[in-house]
Amino acid sequence: MRETLEKIDRVLGAVDKTLMVILASSATILAFVNVVARYVFNASIVWAGELTTYLFIWMTLFGASYGFEVDMHMSFNALVKALPAKLCKAVTILSRLIVLFFLVMLAYLGVQLVKFDYMTGQVSIDLQIPFWIIYLVVPITMITATWRVFVKIVDIILTPASELKKMGIDAELEEKEKEGLIE
Repeated sequence: MRETLEKIDRVLGAVDKTLMVILASSATILAFVNVVARYVFNASIVWAGELTTYLFIWMTLFGASYGFEVDMHMSFNALVKALPAKLCKAVTILSRLIVLFFLVMLAYLGVQLVKFDYMTGQVSIDLQIPFWIIYLVVPITMITATWRVFVKIVDIILTPASELKKMGIDAELEEKEKEGLIE
């Protein structure tokens, strides 16, 4: 079971990393082309600013989701690691459950936002793209982030308390860096 969860997690990580690179590159190139067009040719691309904004927002949300895979989000590990092993494990699970609940709520609210925008039929000003398509990134990334936190909770539950206490964020980051998940 653990191997299957990790395999799915690796695939999601590869998708997130690929999308982050594509979105960031596209936004940067588009912004650059628009600046050149504006200052060299005295004619800007009307929709470039709006699309660049959406691309960076999408990249950020996919990056936030990926951050849960590599444990890059803020945490208070030093304080938790100072607790006795079993209490350390319980507090770690509790904190991850709180994050999981929060992400589930964000995913649910994201779905509601997409439904609302679909029903209203609103479109973006310059691109004329329906807002429900633009906002679809919210439930997608919150669902993938929820999955990642779920996998971490399963991993914590399956890890003995004494082992969990020894594991530090630095050790986890070094391991992810060796695996090529972060650079």
